Amino acid sequence: MVLLSILLGLQLAAATADHVPNLDIAPGCRAAAAVDAGETSEQGCLGDERAAHDALTKAWSGFASSDKTMCVDQTSNYNPSYVELLSCLEMMRDARIPYRPGLNSTPLE
Repeated sequence: MVLLSILLGLQLAAATADHVPNLDIAPGCRAAAAVDAGETSEQGCLGDERAAHDALTKAWSGFASSDKTMCVDQTSNYNPSYVELLSCLEMMRDARIPYRPGLNSTPLE
């Protein structure tokens, strides 16, 4: 039983590394529009999600597999979002860039 769980987890990790996951973004956009009436429209949210999906599709192979696995796990549970997935992956990538005075923006103090 434990071996089956491990194999299934490895399959999921491999699948995550291969392509952008298919997320059901509609419920999250409906919820955002309902909570933020006037500020967020459902169609605007869906447009943002599609743009984030397109950006992810173009950049997917450039993200670390471990980051993809972690970020997909964190952003695909309750109201999954391509915008949040892209943000997570960009933060993980950018966190690996060492600070170099004069080249990077100044750190917060």
